[in-house]
Amino acid sequence: MSIIGSILKYFLYPQHLYQVIKLQRNRKKIECVYDDAQLKLYSQLLPKDFLHYGYFEDPSISPWDISINHLYKAQEDYGRLIVNQITDYNSPVLDIGCGMGGLSALMHGKNLNVVALTPDKHQVRHLTQKYKGLQVMDCRFEDMPAGDFTAYFGTAVTSESLQYLKLDEALPLIDKILKPGGKWVACDYFKKGETGEKSGHSWRLFNTGLRQNGFKMTYQRDVTPNVLPTIAFAYMWASQIGMPIKEFVLGKLKVKAPGIYYAMEEVLPEIEKKINKNMDTINPATFAANKHYVLMVIERTG
Repeated sequence: MSIIGSILKYFLYPQHLYQVIKLQRNRKKIECVYDDAQLKLYSQLLPKDFLHYGYFEDPSISPWDISINHLYKAQEDYGRLIVNQITDYNSPVLDIGCGMGGLSALMHGKNLNVVALTPDKHQVRHLTQKYKGLQVMDCRFEDMPAGDFTAYFGTAVTSESLQYLKLDEALPLIDKILKPGGKWVACDYFKKGETGEKSGHSWRLFNTGLRQNGFKMTYQRDVTPNVLPTIAFAYMWASQIGMPIKEFVLGKLKVKAPGIYYAMEEVLPEIEKKINKNMDTINPATFAANKHYVLMVIERTG
């Protein structure tokens, strides 16, 4: 049976069509936050369980000179950069949006009493299986039982997770769970303007939110140059390898399977548009022009 015939049978025969519809409907019921295959892939590619851009001590390194070991070291250095901001080793630490647990494990190894928080079911399974003894809270930060943790944590950490939190909910909650004199260590990227790409909070609006909720920034360091090598590395692979492979595959498809290529021609411009948009997202020049990545220590004003 031809490839086209194999595909068409799923739409022409009632029993197959029913199964297609059923699977599609069930897929829509699964929230992305609870079943993210990308995160599973990341955990396999990044054995240290860090899900962030990393920190390169030498920002001038060429993407052509970056090895996998360079990436692993940058990930670990990023984690150490955050842990070095923690001064209260006697009080619990909340790792908000802990991902695959790399930072939580690093803090746990420093004898810090860490609570790792994530709403992702895959991450929870990974954490409980790999890191025995690590406390894991299975919920969104905004949904945690704040009344049970009032003035409980000496440190709250958001490592590339602040961008996913709603400021009007998260800022009062961080204030509530921190002990008097507690610190919030945040490391994330922010939009320089207030329009454009959705990811990241506006830097101006974030600072306004801090003031309105009684916070002040006691330490601030722009680490944008130190995260750009990772972005440049991804962009190099996508542009120098990914794009040529895409053109090769389409060329082969046009020759070997002209019928399939013909059927795809109308959607190819949209696919190309989406690819270009994603390419622009990982373009280091675009990132540096529109965003800056900041390490901060934030405390109450009172």
